[in-house]
Amino acid sequence: MPLFLRGATPHNAGHFEMYPWEYNIPIGCGGILIMPGDIIVGDDDGVVVVPPAVAPKVIEYCVAREEREVFERIKLKETGDIAKYYPMNEAAQVEYAQWLKQQRGGSTLKGPS
Repeated sequence: MPLFLRGATPHNAGHFEMYPWEYNIPIGCGGILIMPGDIIVGDDDGVVVVPPAVAPKVIEYCVAREEREVFERIKLKETGDIAKYYPMNEAAQVEYAQWLKQQRGGSTLKGPS
């Protein structure tokens, strides 16, 4: 299980000092305000805190970005043309729009550019 920490707790800290006196209250962690109900996501790159009110927009953005990155990886592996595909030039964006339409079964949904 990965740990994300700034420092260590002294070995002699007893249960009395470490007892959770309150829960479901706003806290500060790493200089960030964390509210009860916030979504916390962590991986090898770090941790993010997402307020529930913006979670749908964050998910929409992340899905669109992941789709774009999948396309870029495929094309870079096929062609090695980094100047065209990273970042995508106009011709690559046209290819991406066609690829995305195929992936989504003909839907015309668009993600962020």
